[in-house]
Amino acid sequence: MYFTMPKRRFKPTKPAKKIGKKQLLLPPVMIGVATFAGIIIMQLSPPPQVLGICLKAHNIETFSIYPVVQIFEDGMQKFLPKDVGKDIKDGKECIHIIHTDEVGDKIHIEYIRPIRLTIEDFMQIYSTDNKTITVINNQTGSLNKEILTLDNYDIQYSYFSENNEFTKISNSTLMPPFTKDMVVKIELTTKMQK
Repeated sequence: MYFTMPKRRFKPTKPAKKIGKKQLLLPPVMIGVATFAGIIIMQLSPPPQVLGICLKAHNIETFSIYPVVQIFEDGMQKFLPKDVGKDIKDGKECIHIIHTDEVGDKIHIEYIRPIRLTIEDFMQIYSTDNKTITVINNQTGSLNKEILTLDNYDIQYSYFSENNEFTKISNSTLMPPFTKDMVVKIELTTKMQK
């Protein structure tokens, strides 16, 4: 007993359709429109506020510098507390990109890429209420916290320049951005009572 297989029929192949001008131009036009829309959205939306960013971890970022910020109150040096730029955000500890690691005069700027920050940016982190700063007085040999009200002082900013001297500036907005070896001086002089 032999079985015969039915013969298969093959469909003839249809010739490929020719691509029209509309079909050819559609993908590049769509890409162009999407790119243009992305550029417009990026221009209209504000950039992220880097000063509000919390670092995911400490001492792991690729950009890390330690400029010096010296504070003098009526000629006496005071120091930065170890908790500048550290607070609680959403129930978790937040270390900002500008912070201090210990009591002293060094600040730590840490970010995923090189960034230009100035004394104005530091003061936004250091004086969150824009009225007071906390300093450490070491005159007695023990570390005592003091809160200074900025309105009670005339404030003079200066930085150690390439002229090997402290260059005074009239306004803190004129201060150049922090560099790894920059030294900034903030001199607080008590205002005369009238």
